Amino acid sequence: MLENQIPNRMRRNEIIAVILVIVATIVTITGVIVVEKYRRSKFYTVELVAREPANGNWYPRKITVPYGEKVRLLIRNIETVNHGFALPAFKVAVNEIKAGEVAVVEFKADKRGTFPFMCTVWCSIRHMEMTGELTIK
Repeated sequence: MLENQIPNRMRRNEIIAVILVIVATIVTITGVIVVEKYRRSKFYTVELVAREPANGNWYPRKITVPYGEKVRLLIRNIETVNHGFALPAFKVAVNEIKAGEVAVVEFKADKRGTFPFMCTVWCSIRHMEMTGELTIK
């Protein structure tokens, strides 16, 4: 009789352990999502992808943000070469974004108009084409 109870107890313990792992995973993922949503709520966040011009250039090349907002640009370099970033009208720059890295810049969109941004690290023979526009409305 004791022999039959041990496998049942082990099965019950395994089920409880699996349920606890699933619950812990869900709670962790939910927590990360909530914290990230809170962090991003303070800024108007835009993700900008850096690619060498032959591979697509900046994506997106044209960004529009609302006037008066605090803006956070997440600049993701998906290339195997380094890039840089400059938005001269707002005195925003990143000297170097290494391959696979993400740079974060923040500024206040306190001027209306369209402003150029560009790569500041020689990335290819078409480096001078690596430009984009930020429009603030």
